[in-house]
Amino acid sequence: MTKHYKLVLAVATSLFLYGETSAQAPAIPVASEFGVFTGSGTITNGGTTTVKGAVGTHTGTTTGSSISYSGQSHFGDQTSINAETEITNVLASFSASGGTCQTLSTTFGNGATLSPGNYCLGTSGVLTGDLTLNGGGDASSIFVFNIGGELTATDANIILTGSASWNNVYFIINGAFNLNQNTSPTTSFFRGTAITSGVISLSLGSIVQGRLLSGAGAINLQGNTIYAAETPLPVTLTSFTAKKAETQTSVLNWTTTAETNSDRFEIQRSNNGKLWNQLATVVAKGESAALVSYQYTDTKPENGTNLYRLKMIDKDETFAYSRIQSTEFKIPLKTVLYPNPAVDYLTLSVDDISLVQRIQISNILGVNVYDISKVASDLSSNLNVKNLPAGMYIVRVTNNMGNVASTKIVKQ
Repeated sequence: MTKHYKLVLAVATSLFLYGETSAQAPAIPVASEFGVFTGSGTITNGGTTTVKGAVGTHTGTTTGSSISYSGQSHFGDQTSINAETEITNVLASFSASGGTCQTLSTTFGNGATLSPGNYCLGTSGVLTGDLTLNGGGDASSIFVFNIGGELTATDANIILTGSASWNNVYFIINGAFNLNQNTSPTTSFFRGTAITSGVISLSLGSIVQGRLLSGAGAINLQGNTIYAAETPLPVTLTSFTAKKAETQTSVLNWTTTAETNSDRFEIQRSNNGKLWNQLATVVAKGESAALVSYQYTDTKPENGTNLYRLKMIDKDETFAYSRIQSTEFKIPLKTVLYPNPAVDYLTLSVDDISLVQRIQISNILGVNVYDISKVASDLSSNLNVKNLPAGMYIVRVTNNMGNVASTKIVKQ
C-alpha cells in the first residue's frame, strides 16, 4: 500500500436506528487522501478553488483555471485505477443492499436533528436549511444516507454535534449531486463524503468539509474550498446571523459548540460577494466543548446590500469561512446645496458623489428645467443655473438605491 493510497476502515456493521433493531451496512472503502476525484469525468474549475487533499481522475481531463491543492495529483495512474474501482464497488454494494433504514422525506433538513444510523430515500431528494447530525457523544458514530436519485443541496448547512465527525458521514447518491445556493446570499456548507454515480456541481463559494467522489461524472467547481485533510476546522459553528437594528446598524451573532486551538474570527463585509473587506477581529475562546456565543455590531453599514461572513482561524493559521448572511439598508441621502440663494452656480455636497444617479431641478409649476443622469462617469457637484429665471426651484437628488432628497432653492 503506497502512502498516496489508503483505505478508510470498514464502516461499522451495526447501526442503531432510534432504538430499533440494528441494520447491516456494507463496508465503505474510500481512498482517504482524495478531496476531489472522478473515474472518467472532466474536472472543471472557475475562479479560485482550494482543496485540502488530493485531486485526480482516471481517464478524464481537467479544464478551466487551476486548482490549489495540498495533496498529490493522480491522473491515469494505479492510485486512480484503485480509487475508481472502490467507488464503483461502493455504488454497486449500496444499490444491491437491503436491511433496515430510516426513510427520509423527499425534502429533508429544515432544522431537523438526526441520530447515528442508516437513512434511505428511494428517489431524488432535496437537502435544504440546517441538518444537525448528533453523535450522542460517540466519536465513532456513523451516518449513512442512501439516495436513490439526484441530490440537490440548496442553502444547506450540515452541523455536527455530540462528537460526530465528517469522516463518518456518507452520502451515497445514485445520480448527480448539486451543492448550490439561491439568489439570496447564503453559502451552502456540506460536511461528509459524497459518493455519486453522476455529475457533481458546486455553486460559487460553497464549502465542503469532506470529499467529492464520482464514479464517472464530471465535477464542476466555482471558487470553492474543500477540506479533506484530517486536520479539524478551528471551530464547529452552529449558527451565524446578521440582523438590521433600529439604529441603522447590523448586529452579527454566532455560536460555536466546539473550539479546538481556535485563535480568532475575522468579520468580513462585501457588497457584491466578490471583494471582501475585513471589518474587525474577535478573539476566540480557544478551547471549549460548550456552547459559546459571540456578537459584533457593524456601526457603519453601507447603503444597499451588506454581505457578511466569518473567517474562522486556528492558531496555526488553518481557516474556514462561514455561510454568508446579509442585511439591507435604505439610508436617506444627505444633501447640502449652497449658496442659497444662488446666482450663477449651485454646489451639491453629498457624502459620496459616486452614489448620485440623477439630479433634477423643477420650477414651481413642476416643470423640469434641469435634468441629468449618471451614464459612465460621476455627475458633477457644480450645477450651472445662471440661465434660469429668478424664482424658487425644487432640486431633487436620486441615489443608487432610488432614495430621493428634495431641497428648495432660490435663484436670484
